[in-house]
Amino acid sequence: MARKDANILAIIPARAGSRGIPNKNIRMFAGKPLIAYTIEVAKAAPSLDRIVVSTDSQEIAGIAQKYGAEVPFLRPAELATDASTVVDAVIHLLEQLRKDGYEPTHILLLQPTSPLRTSEDIESAVRLFNDSRADSLVSVCRSENVLMTKDKGNVIHFENPEMLTSPNRQQLPAYFRFDGSMLYLVDAKKLIAEKTFFPGKLVGYEIPRWRAIDLDEPEDFVVGEVIFGNRKEVEKRIRGFS
Repeated sequence: MARKDANILAIIPARAGSRGIPNKNIRMFAGKPLIAYTIEVAKAAPSLDRIVVSTDSQEIAGIAQKYGAEVPFLRPAELATDASTVVDAVIHLLEQLRKDGYEPTHILLLQPTSPLRTSEDIESAVRLFNDSRADSLVSVCRSENVLMTKDKGNVIHFENPEMLTSPNRQQLPAYFRFDGSMLYLVDAKKLIAEKTFFPGKLVGYEIPRWRAIDLDEPEDFVVGEVIFGNRKEVEKRIRGFS
């Protein structure tokens, strides 16, 4: 559980390689490099102690530092391949920081591909983590109630067919999915020991579906910019919908 005296380190993973969108993390998005939005939101969150970017790119490092994040060293090449895991990169970062005498109690992972994240999301997630006496937290959003998969022959398979017989949508259980990986908050010692962002008691911080954008493909980027540029109007219309 995060204590009142918790030392929360925000880590922003931003390797150079990207298959879906070249130079994704520093590509211009609504007038700024994409990573800038995550750094600025983190800087506006009082709960965070430090903000460090983990990258293998000197160019990304320079942009990250320009917007106020720390880049104490570059990530080794072997931890920046398509096969590398974020967990391994984070543990390596923590090991290096420990050599300099810094050991955070908790890690907040912030993927730069979620530009609709807010500092209020971070603060609310930290409060939920504390109040729930959790070991880990992940942000989620609502999903459709009826879940399906599609095989290579385009044949649909219902994963929860019992949902098809429900007479009332309101009676169905709520299903959730990752929201684009806006937030992962975890006890640092448990992360290192179990090598997962989901150790122990895991709680979910819910993000509205319209803000659950994860910029992995060109269509995500284009649609994301449209929503981002009109986010105040979108939120106003949703709140006032009747």
